[in-house]
Amino acid sequence: MEEVDLSDEMSYDNIIVYSVLYSSVTVVFAMAVLSKFLTNEFRFGFRSVLSLVVLFLGEPLCQFLVKGPGGVVTFALGCLFVYSILPASHLPVGNKAVLITGCDSGFGHALVQKLSSIGMVVFAGCLDSMGPGAVELRNKCTQNVHILQLDVTNKKDIAAVKEYVRGHVAEEGLWGIVNNSGVWYFAELEMTSEKVVQRVMDINLFGAINVTKSLLPLVRQAKGRIVNVSSLLGRIAMEGNGAYSMSKYALVAYTDTLRQEMKKWGVIVSIIEPTGFFTGNMSEQVIKSRKQEIWDTMDEESRETYGKDYLDNIYSHILNSTQRYPRDLTPVIRCMRSSLLSKRPRERYPCGTGADLMMNVYPLLPIWLADSVSSAIGILPKIYKPALLSNQQ
Repeated sequence: MEEVDLSDEMSYDNIIVYSVLYSSVTVVFAMAVLSKFLTNEFRFGFRSVLSLVVLFLGEPLCQFLVKGPGGVVTFALGCLFVYSILPASHLPVGNKAVLITGCDSGFGHALVQKLSSIGMVVFAGCLDSMGPGAVELRNKCTQNVHILQLDVTNKKDIAAVKEYVRGHVAEEGLWGIVNNSGVWYFAELEMTSEKVVQRVMDINLFGAINVTKSLLPLVRQAKGRIVNVSSLLGRIAMEGNGAYSMSKYALVAYTDTLRQEMKKWGVIVSIIEPTGFFTGNMSEQVIKSRKQEIWDTMDEESRETYGKDYLDNIYSHILNSTQRYPRDLTPVIRCMRSSLLSKRPRERYPCGTGADLMMNVYPLLPIWLADSVSSAIGILPKIYKPALLSNQQ
């Protein structure tokens, strides 16, 4: 009688069992990731690349390096971890209502249209409720969009908006606030007057604080969301952006503090941190008016030091550089929507090309290297020199 090697049979059976287990984990993980793509909750990026790496390389690596039941467990845990960092599914829209500031153009304008298209009730605060941006929203959006006059530096406007919103949301409260209003000036700190710094702070920082404080009881009532729009420059300082960075750094600190304080009320606070995009602040008309305002408010000593040609050359360079900024605002709008509706919203949403890398790597760099990186990616041209420096040379 032929002798059967039981060890070979057991080895073969083990291979079959492990293959089935690995295949089962792979199929479940692949279907879970695919479902997020199909529901537009997940787009191509770092996390999608990581998912593909785990999907195609995870199994052979675990089989080769770990082997046995430990390999299967390691692979399953790896898939589970990657899935946990993927965007969560969204809450149903229902009759959720959101207030958005700065809707005349840019991110706010685009977000109103997006949220209107999915059925949300939107209170769109515009600096000019009869301006072209507001008129376009009235023409394009459904009746669930309410256009409101809102200058975030005007306390009477804020109070009027609060009463209007309160009268429309009833007992359900206000689901979300998106503090999007912002203004940007480009000028070196020595050139920037106190008046300009105060204006930037009033809009970018105190506007968000005052709107939030006024409407916070309605958000608390709904256990909703607060979303503040900062910038890459809220964590990375660059030449010429001093006043703007100061306001956004402060906004980040305000958001981080508010996030911790609101947890006990069930209110979630997030911050959006875009890189450079072409918005209303980058239009030719706005840039020229900001340049004139900088010059008009400079003191005489600063004018003599830098000269009008220096300022003109810088702003000419800025105008010529606006083409490099993407006009597709979809990455930012997607993050804003996720911060409002995701079941597991993130605390921070870096968005735009290289945003995640910059936000994570930049703080780890030595200061001299960080300064070099900031200088390299900034928009202040090095070929122009202030009048006083040119005269000395």
